[in-house]
Amino acid sequence: MATSNNERRRRAHAFRLNVFAMIVSFLRLFDKPTRVLIVSCVVFVTASLCVIVPKGSAAFMNDQSQSVVAADSKESSTTVENGSSTGSSTKRASAVPAASSATATSSDPSWMLPSGGDYVDLTKVDDLNIRVSIADQKVYIRSGDRVVYTMICSTGMDGSTPTGSYNVQNRGEDFFNGEENMGARYWVSWANYGEYLFHTVPTDSNGEYIVSEAEKLGVPASHGCVRLTVADAKWLYEQLPDNTPVLIE
Repeated sequence: MATSNNERRRRAHAFRLNVFAMIVSFLRLFDKPTRVLIVSCVVFVTASLCVIVPKGSAAFMNDQSQSVVAADSKESSTTVENGSSTGSSTKRASAVPAASSATATSSDPSWMLPSGGDYVDLTKVDDLNIRVSIADQKVYIRSGDRVVYTMICSTGMDGSTPTGSYNVQNRGEDFFNGEENMGARYWVSWANYGEYLFHTVPTDSNGEYIVSEAEKLGVPASHGCVRLTVADAKWLYEQLPDNTPVLIE
């Protein structure tokens, strides 16, 4: 293999020498001014090919790229105006219409819908904290001491919801407790990493909402967690930051 490579390099070198000799022989057919003119023309053409052509190609490709970007932007704009989207990300506004926030309609029962009107964007709330009032059966979303949203809830029966100061911990889409024979969706833990939660009204073993339990919303009915409407629980699950302070009193 090494011998073969050396032989190819030798032949290439010999070929270049032959080409050079032919060019020199060709130039000797002309007088000196003509030879200078020919060499100058060759140099100019070579420089043009090396500089002008690539630049022109790049400019052409850039124009094509800009056209594609413009077309994509136009298509994306049209999609937004029509209210449809093929992406998986969700764009949040400062106020979220109640019906769209939980894919619910006005014909759905109240325990499916937002309980306090249009949602605020929790990512834009300064000094965000939550206060749960067992006496009022309400959850207050606050900016400092100012209430920015109020939700109806159900805390634990027989004082089973612990009081005190806590912080938002982990979260999940659903769970089922075999001992209680019920579960829930969109849970957010605020104590003991999965023991005490915000979550929807209860679901059965098939993941269907238990209407008789859902209709208890607004009075103590849980085993210690804080039950919310489906829309309210989904909102907290999607937007409530970890470590948000939670006061239960």
